[in-house]
Amino acid sequence: MFDKELARCLFANGFFGNPVGLRKPKTTEISRPIELSLYETLYLTEKGILKVVKGDSVLSFEELIDYVKDKVPNIMSLYHTYRELRDAGFIVRSALKYGVDFAVYRKRPGLEHAPYLVKVVMHDELVDPGDLIGWGRVSHSVRKELLLAITYPSKQRVYITFKWLRP
Repeated sequence: MFDKELARCLFANGFFGNPVGLRKPKTTEISRPIELSLYETLYLTEKGILKVVKGDSVLSFEELIDYVKDKVPNIMSLYHTYRELRDAGFIVRSALKYGVDFAVYRKRPGLEHAPYLVKVVMHDELVDPGDLIGWGRVSHSVRKELLLAITYPSKQRVYITFKWLRP
């Protein structure tokens, strides 16, 4: 989002986007464009806050979903988990660098470290035990709790928390 006033407004009122060239700003008084993630774009579009333009037309939320469905596997379960966490008041960021889907903040990046890492899995998905151990080890090494967001066809999610324990 290149409009700096709109970018400041979105960042200050929900901590959406990442200010270009600033890593975890300490204040909401930014004067830079922001880069929105796909999930933030979907969320703000669904809420009627953002309009996405492709060519000469504004894409509806459904058209935007259709546009990304073939590019992002499992987009709906990922997005519904993002939306559920956002609606619960959390700030949600990508956590691909940790090998999981989301890092979840109570306040915001720059003020705190994310206390949770979230991996979204489908209810019928087979999870390799090595992957589970890897996610657990990484989350423990960065001092975060690992949450598995198990998603059902009804869009209901069950969250399971994992903590690394030493015997």
